[in-house]
Amino acid sequence: MTGPQVSDFGTMPDGRSVERITLRTQHLTVHVVTLGAILQGCHLNEGPSLVVGFPDLASYLGDMRFCGPIVGPVAGRLSGAEAMIGEMLWRFVPNEGRQLLHGGTGGLHGRLWQIADLGPSHVTLQCRLAHCEDGFPGARLFEARYRLEDNRLALDLVSRTDRPTLVNLAPHAFWNLHGEGSLAGHELRIAADHVLPLGPDLCPLGAPEPVAGRLDLRQGQALGQGAGYDHCFCLAPARGPLRSVAWLTLPDAPRLEMATTEPGLQVFDASRNRERPFFGVALESQCWPDAPRHPDYPSILLSPEDGARTQSTVWTIHPPAEATA
Repeated sequence: MTGPQVSDFGTMPDGRSVERITLRTQHLTVHVVTLGAILQGCHLNEGPSLVVGFPDLASYLGDMRFCGPIVGPVAGRLSGAEAMIGEMLWRFVPNEGRQLLHGGTGGLHGRLWQIADLGPSHVTLQCRLAHCEDGFPGARLFEARYRLEDNRLALDLVSRTDRPTLVNLAPHAFWNLHGEGSLAGHELRIAADHVLPLGPDLCPLGAPEPVAGRLDLRQGQALGQGAGYDHCFCLAPARGPLRSVAWLTLPDAPRLEMATTEPGLQVFDASRNRERPFFGVALESQCWPDAPRHPDYPSILLSPEDGARTQSTVWTIHPPAEATA
């Protein structure tokens, strides 16, 4: 195993340099880009990348800006682009109709992160945001800690603030076990008994409902067809210990097992992408979306006295011959 490699990945419109970090273990090779802390590639035994990525910076500055980055500071949608924080109503600039999606145009996906720690199989990236810099209160420090162990890729997302704010980060890599093309042939299984009901604006309507029909993924459902998914599956009522929650499989391909500490898993299969429908599936481990409007949802309020909040996710890549439990 060789040491980490840091290479040039292009220049932002304002002249700042973007870097790509390559991490390796005996079985995995992973590429991370400092723009948005993007997971650009994940290869098992030198095979094709199992996450959708692009070789040039321009792709990540356009329509594919949500392909691979850490999204936040509030992942998902805030209905009406507003939220109560403490006793004050905060209004934001909407970027999806009337909604705020993934923190808006000033979100973490479009920020340059800095390398804070680097080794052969790990990297820590940091992003600092000043009070109200992106519309949210608090001087905040975010960290994305990627580390490889054998055939596992782990990610810890750590958040701190100096005043009460909202934080709900999520990884937004799109997985495709073909390495390219559509999700045809993939099957996704999720250990969730409930899902959030959605309105026409894709914001949650209220309390979780029992999974049924195509939204019952407990025994697995085929991807790449039909109406698609952009739903939050309720894994638990609160953040808890790391546990396996999702399995993505494809005949004769590596198998993905995902574990997380988070209470929700937003599943988005790009069914509405006009040019490349079903090009991959994003498995966004996070709290439930639009939580400030729903007091019974897990809270996404972060206060200084809370200290550092850590959201953890681990992806295990099994070789094709192995069965995923």
